[in-house]
Amino acid sequence: MNLEIILIGIIVGIANFISRFGPFYVIQKHQQSSQKRGSLWIKIALSSIGIAAISSMLVVATLPPLMETPNKSFAMLVGFITLAGLYFKFKKIVPATLIAAVSYGVIYTYLPFPF
Repeated sequence: MNLEIILIGIIVGIANFISRFGPFYVIQKHQQSSQKRGSLWIKIALSSIGIAAISSMLVVATLPPLMETPNKSFAMLVGFITLAGLYFKFKKIVPATLIAAVSYGVIYTYLPFPF
């Protein structure tokens, strides 16, 4: 794996964590009188870490194929749009992932012209 890809993944993860965690940090600083502050901080931090980890893994997983074959980026775009659309419509990740993978594979393999 290329060092540039690892560094981009780390930077994206840190930036995403800060963008998710930062607003909650500011809100909690203004609400010092809250009694449940400790348990709330743990929930916020864990949920922020999860989203940041998923985003950085997504970047690290998608950059190498895009760098090798940039003309097939349309297939990846179709896969992401299919995944997001089906997940938000039906709230089931497994069928959305499988259908998105099939749509990505079909477009990647059979689309005759590059984008």
